[in-house]
Amino acid sequence: MGIRKNQSMLTASEKSRFVNAVLQMKTNGVYDRYVRQHRDLFNAGIHTSALFLPWHREFLRRLELDLQAIDPLVTLPYWDWTVDRILTASLWGDDFMGGNGVPAGSAVQTGAFAFRNGRWTLTTRDDPTEPIELARALGSGGNLPTANTVRNILARVPFSTFTSGLETLIHNIVHVWIGGSAATASSPNDPAFFLLHCNVDRLWAIWQGLHPTESPFQGDVRFNLNSPMPPWENESSPPTPARLLDHVALGYSYDTDAAPPATIMDLTVGAPPRQDSISVSGEIDWYRFTAPAAATYTIETQGPTDVLMSLFGPNNQTDLVTEDDDSGADTNARIVSNLSAGTYFVRVRHYQTAGTGSYGISVSGAAQPQPTLPEIAVNGSAIQGSIAAANESDVYTFTAAQTATYTIATAGNTDTFVTLYGPNSQTAFITQDDDSGPGLNSQVVRALTPGVYFVRVRHYSPTGTGAYSITVQRA
Repeated sequence: MGIRKNQSMLTASEKSRFVNAVLQMKTNGVYDRYVRQHRDLFNAGIHTSALFLPWHREFLRRLELDLQAIDPLVTLPYWDWTVDRILTASLWGDDFMGGNGVPAGSAVQTGAFAFRNGRWTLTTRDDPTEPIELARALGSGGNLPTANTVRNILARVPFSTFTSGLETLIHNIVHVWIGGSAATASSPNDPAFFLLHCNVDRLWAIWQGLHPTESPFQGDVRFNLNSPMPPWENESSPPTPARLLDHVALGYSYDTDAAPPATIMDLTVGAPPRQDSISVSGEIDWYRFTAPAAATYTIETQGPTDVLMSLFGPNNQTDLVTEDDDSGADTNARIVSNLSAGTYFVRVRHYQTAGTGSYGISVSGAAQPQPTLPEIAVNGSAIQGSIAAANESDVYTFTAAQTATYTIATAGNTDTFVTLYGPNSQTAFITQDDDSGPGLNSQVVRALTPGVYFVRVRHYSPTGTGAYSITVQRA
């Protein structure tokens, strides 16, 4: 099964293979067929209808299979715009999608898809009088959706409310942010289209996992669960929404898929490394350990295998704390994090989609709880903090003396992520936030009852560092 990866995690070889396969599809005329299909059906039901998500899932999967006919090792990557939000992100590098138009809104000048490099002429356009060069206007159309916006959309039920929000409040905004060719009916002319829509498809998969009792699809006045989808309706077994509800059944998964594993292996803090292996391509191993008290814990792998490790918790397998690839020796993963008491879950997979190999994994922690946590005075002065190392997180406490609305906010230039626990518990999750404050700052506004609360601050990026300040204000 192919695993679709975050584009930021692609190796140089994976980027090169993807770009070369796309270029070959362009040369043999297959790629332009996809551009025509999207252009011709743009206003015929594939947008602003119940077909939006299933149609684009089928569209992407067919293109992915055509790419794999050229290179079996290629899978579609996705672009997580809540993280890679700037014009200098790796997505827009010369070795991948290429950069902005020069000037913005005009022809792309760098990368394999620049017209000047002779391999990317726009032969299918909305209007034959339009330019034949790939154009972009990155950032000219406003701001990309934030992680908070995505979380709010993922919380919507039923499916009809979710899909309309995903399309209009997220998908449309990203198309406009790219601008140029991506803001037309012929938008697949920009290969970034497929990375954008791959993430949209991933969000649908995540929504299904978050709401297992909700119907994964709802029809509307035009289309139902068994409606044959154009332009494939005349095939002997045409695709319908009913056949597209389970992405894994279609032959691919995402590197963020977090379905509960059949087996969770227990780790003991301070015990010798447990030996294990990634025995087949795409295998994901899960572990569990209990942190008996708030302390700094180190979770690390040992051995010759290049693994990627993700930490979730406390007390659930869905709240990501942080993740790491190569902070340990050689290609081993290493997470050092200030954790509250509770049960944590560790996901381990090979960095390479097809990679296998043996490894060891261990957890160590301070023998005694850490000193008293720094306390934030409500309506008092800001406390200065700093994420000084990769995977670090800071924990603070404050006391709500009365029932009221409290605002917990960070300030500064560091992209912080704040999680709130309590009352009187370091493990009772209340809420979390990324970018609700000004700039890259976090802000939680919540009505709280009297008690002691705990605030965890980490960098949004697992490898990010930087200074910040934090305050708690009572209305």
